[in-house]
Amino acid sequence: MDKNYYIFIFSLFWIPISQGQLLIRTKYFDKQNQKIESVISVSLKDSTLEGPYLTYYPNGNKKIEGFYHLNKADSLWAFYHENNYMKSVGYFLENKQYGLWRYYDKLGTKQREITFKNGRKNGAYKEYYSEEKLKLSGELLNDKKIGLWKEYDQNGLLINTKLIQNDTSILHRSFYPNGQIHIQGTKINNARSGKWTSFFENGQIASDGFYKENVKEGFWKYWNENGIKNSEGNYKLGKKQGHWIFFDENGALITSGNFSDDIGNMKTFDTAGNIQSQGTLLNGEKSGNWIYFDADGTLIGKAVFNNGLGIYEGFYRDGSLRTTGTLENNKKIGEWMIYDKKGILEGKYTPVYKNSSGIKPQFEYAQTNNSKSFKQNPDFLYNPNLNRYFNKRNQEYKGLILTTGLINPIFTQISIGLELYFQERLGHEIIYSYYRDPIFKKFANIDDYKPYEYGNNIIFKQKFYQKDSDLGMAYFGHQISLALHKHELNGLDQTKLPFQPLTIQCREISLGYGIYVGYKWMKKSDGKGFALDAFTGINIGASKWTALYNENILYDNYFQEIKMDSSLLSFNLGIMIGFSTKNMK
Repeated sequence: MDKNYYIFIFSLFWIPISQGQLLIRTKYFDKQNQKIESVISVSLKDSTLEGPYLTYYPNGNKKIEGFYHLNKADSLWAFYHENNYMKSVGYFLENKQYGLWRYYDKLGTKQREITFKNGRKNGAYKEYYSEEKLKLSGELLNDKKIGLWKEYDQNGLLINTKLIQNDTSILHRSFYPNGQIHIQGTKINNARSGKWTSFFENGQIASDGFYKENVKEGFWKYWNENGIKNSEGNYKLGKKQGHWIFFDENGALITSGNFSDDIGNMKTFDTAGNIQSQGTLLNGEKSGNWIYFDADGTLIGKAVFNNGLGIYEGFYRDGSLRTTGTLENNKKIGEWMIYDKKGILEGKYTPVYKNSSGIKPQFEYAQTNNSKSFKQNPDFLYNPNLNRYFNKRNQEYKGLILTTGLINPIFTQISIGLELYFQERLGHEIIYSYYRDPIFKKFANIDDYKPYEYGNNIIFKQKFYQKDSDLGMAYFGHQISLALHKHELNGLDQTKLPFQPLTIQCREISLGYGIYVGYKWMKKSDGKGFALDAFTGINIGASKWTALYNENILYDNYFQEIKMDSSLLSFNLGIMIGFSTKNMK
């Protein structure tokens, strides 16, 4: 419907009113009665609201335009942004929204269309990227989602569908840009349950198995993009259980093992099916005794692993010692020794890893008369996805870092934090923040109907540190945040005469998850001293709003703009200063 139509309709409301029945009341922002704040009409009989209702912003632009009948909002109503663009428009019937309502952003672009009945959302719901570019569509019944909901990208391509019952998704399906299904499965109480299947963009199946309450359960199969099976086995409570087998890209068996709660007794194989190595995996890392074989089954090496580090011994075919050294994350580290068959040290080398394709060793020969060349033992190690961040190291520093926000006060909050720091590998941090906007102004002095906010935030962070250098340590990490805020407005209760001051309140509880990168400089990375931490990241979350007042459509609209500005996606930037304690060992 054309916006000019709404302007025409509102003009009909302002036909001159008989002074014998209604009284027009005008309120001003200033003492000189130059800037109108509101123009309302009330019944001379009982002073109830009756007839046209109009309020303004301090800049003179309209804020709310509507009509009352018997002290209840009625007929067509329009709400405006401060820049005079329409904010929302629709009908009231006996103080309740009904029919189609349209919502617009500050530039006048349509954002949503919602159908109401008896003051509740009933019927079609649509969200838009722009005026006619659809983002989301579905049906509502008594404020709850029902039926099939569809979401589109900005190019108009379908990206996911959800079959919803009683505001809960029960069948989910997402799509690639080419229209192929990406993931599909069922949900119970918003948790994955039942069969779930994922696909590659070429339509080839990628995985297939079952969930129970968001946890993998039962038999699962995985494939490569070429359609050849990658692995298969059972899960119990989200952990590998029982017999698992793994294949290479040609379908040849390369690894098999029996798991119990993610602990596996593993065997790896070469392309001919010969056993290469055998041992135990504990939480994805090699643990305990591992043995290694050549193609004919001869023992050529053994290692004892603890926390991902293994002391390795390699042998000649006659069983005599050939090499010794340390393995970390399946790579040779530190100094390695090489012996001849008589047990005499022949040389030593330090592996240098340039990339994942292999090793270029640096050799140092022992001072012996034996100048013959030697051949390094081949790598015959199983390659799980390990990392160094959770491996405790000998003599590492472990301490607490007390921090406080340096940039945060500029952003209307004050923060303090405590981090448990493990030298050059891992940090666990909790941060408390008090938020106040505006931070320095008394809330009682804030202009009417201008929002202000205050509350508490708690953030739990996990950081993964790189090696320390003269310039500090780079790191990456993730976080979970919880916030409890109050949004308030100072205003006047215009339904009572004389007008009474009141504070309109709304509570927001939000939960978020984020990823970030940062840089930490410490006076001593292995002791107490000054610390400086700078970081930036991205956060995604969800908010739940609760009105702390009796049901009132007008009050709802005061907070509507704030809610619409509450983005699910936010960016983080901060600097924390702190002090690290002495070693806790």
